[in-house]
Amino acid sequence: MAPGSAWFFIYRVMSVKLELIQNGGITSVPGIQASGVACGLKPGEKDLALIFSREPARIAAVFTTNQVKAAPIVLCRERLKNSPNCQAIVINSGYANACTGEPGMELAKTMAALTAEALGIPPELVWVASTGVIGELPPLEPLIQGINSAARELNAEGGHAAALAIMTTDTRPKEIAVRVKVEGCPPGSEKWITVAGMAKGAGMICPQMATMLAFLATDAQVENPALQLALKQSVETSFNRITVDGDTSTNDMVALLSPAGEKQTSSAGDSIAKSFQPCSPEWAAFLEALNYVTQELAKKIVEDGEGATKLIEVLVKRASASEDARKAAFSVAKSSLVKTSLSGGQLNWGRILAAVGYADVMLVPDKLDCYIGDIKIVSGGVSLGAEVLAAAEAKLCEPRIAITLDLGLGEAEERVWTCDFSAEYVRINADYHT
Repeated sequence: MAPGSAWFFIYRVMSVKLELIQNGGITSVPGIQASGVACGLKPGEKDLALIFSREPARIAAVFTTNQVKAAPIVLCRERLKNSPNCQAIVINSGYANACTGEPGMELAKTMAALTAEALGIPPELVWVASTGVIGELPPLEPLIQGINSAARELNAEGGHAAALAIMTTDTRPKEIAVRVKVEGCPPGSEKWITVAGMAKGAGMICPQMATMLAFLATDAQVENPALQLALKQSVETSFNRITVDGDTSTNDMVALLSPAGEKQTSSAGDSIAKSFQPCSPEWAAFLEALNYVTQELAKKIVEDGEGATKLIEVLVKRASASEDARKAAFSVAKSSLVKTSLSGGQLNWGRILAAVGYADVMLVPDKLDCYIGDIKIVSGGVSLGAEVLAAAEAKLCEPRIAITLDLGLGEAEERVWTCDFSAEYVRINADYHT
């Protein structure tokens, strides 16, 4: 099958069968409750979310690499360093609580303390996340009311309300839940693993991480540091492979909750719960489900990029090294000239090749091939002619576009997702106060 053909948006499950939970979200995971309320931070909209595990859970997380970090990020990084456990995450939208100095840090701690009091749990088991306008503190009184209301409204069907409450310039909530049957169980003793999550993000997106928040949960009992390693590797091939506008934000976080279960040793040999040994069917099923969830949420973010009309996948293959493939793919995905031409339905293929050319990777132009979908438009760095280009340009009217670049130098390949730049993107960001 030709590179970039129709299967490229289908996650290729190699070892287990995933079952998508219809209308599922983070509360599809047994033991997880959530709520989303309107407390007045964004008039007329839900603006405060709460995620709660009925029992203390282990937590893994990945944070923004921006050196200017919001107060909630600083707080959660410190809590992860001190303890692998968490039971609740409170999230406000409308205010980022970034670049707010010591008052911002005090407010983040206050949000955690208020949430702990409302839930009857220790404050150190509460994490905090914020998203919205940088440089302004949210008012305390609405937060107090919102946290108490969210605690009262927690329920096993509250995932959708929570996903709505964390949105900023998003046009729709982003949720997914899957179950996977563990192969190799004795007959008559089926075992299923659930992984689910929700995310927000539409602009200021270019990880390592970006203006995005993602909260995941599973009923697979996985102990740190295995949980942290699994999340980090999954983020690397999902949330760290997307870009909307090339900007990395101050507030980004991906967090994953897993039931703590009985106390276990933390030595390297016992770092995974007994039922989740490396290379076991359970471990493989968990990783498969986790990778599917993170990739689908990442694509939902790009597909809902500010002003976006097209989801674009850039695949670079046969590069001399994985880093070269990644850099070349991102170079094309970040190019304003490429993104604007695709928005207008114009196949300015020279812009694609130019973006690869300035990516600072090993490249032999005479070996460079380019495809739009399954149509090869460039061979050996040269166009295949007007008829071929016209056929390929017709594909640019579709909501999903695949660009494949074959460097012809090695075996490495990387995949990146982006969206087009429309006039609406400019309008949104010309008016948005950050």
